[in-house]
Amino acid sequence: MRNTKLRPSASTGMPADIDSGPVIIRVHPRIGDIVDRYLDNRSREVGSLTIALARGEFDHIRDVAHDLVGTGGSFGFEGMSLIGRLLENAALNQQCEQIELLVERLADYLSRVKIVYQ
Repeated sequence: MRNTKLRPSASTGMPADIDSGPVIIRVHPRIGDIVDRYLDNRSREVGSLTIALARGEFDHIRDVAHDLVGTGGSFGFEGMSLIGRLLENAALNQQCEQIELLVERLADYLSRVKIVYQ
C-alpha cells in the first residue's frame, strides 16, 4: 500500500498526498469488484455534493462526508477519509467556499486512484 503520511502542501494547505501524484492502492483480486463499485459510487457522489451545495443542503453534505471518513479508511483510502473529515467540518459550519474546494479535491483525488491487484 502507498505510504500515505498526510503532510500539508505549501500551496493549498491540503496534505501533499491529496494534492498530486497517483494514489496507488493495492487490493486482493477477490475484492477488486467491490473496490471498483465503491470508487464508482464515490465518483457519483461528487455530482450529488455539487448539487447539494447549490441547494444549501448541508446535512446531505455532512452525511456523505461522514461516510467518506469511515469507508475511505476501510478500503485504504486515507486521503479520501481526510477529505471527508474536512468536508464534514465545513458542512457543519456551512463554509460554502471550503466545501466547493474540498469537492474539487475529492474529484481530483478519485481521478488519480490507481488500483493494483495483488
